[in-house]
Amino acid sequence: MSTREPRSFQEFQALLADLLQLDEAQVTPDAHFVTDLGVDSLRMVHLLFHLEDLGIDLSLSSALQIQTVEDAYGYYRSHRGTKE
Repeated sequence: MSTREPRSFQEFQALLADLLQLDEAQVTPDAHFVTDLGVDSLRMVHLLFHLEDLGIDLSLSSALQIQTVEDAYGYYRSHRGTKE
């Protein structure tokens, strides 16, 4: 697994595919984590912890709003480097 901070959607997509053990082609912007990608709650928590490791300050209410890959990437782009 790469620990390098993704800078583009393609790098973010590759990171998610690696973390979730999915083919990158499945990780499209409109893919819903639960219904399209089959991500269960434990895998979602693992993913959210990894985003925090990248420096994203993630509240519970914000985490609950992340439903799609595009949601996750948008949150990442707007909040990276915000964790103190």
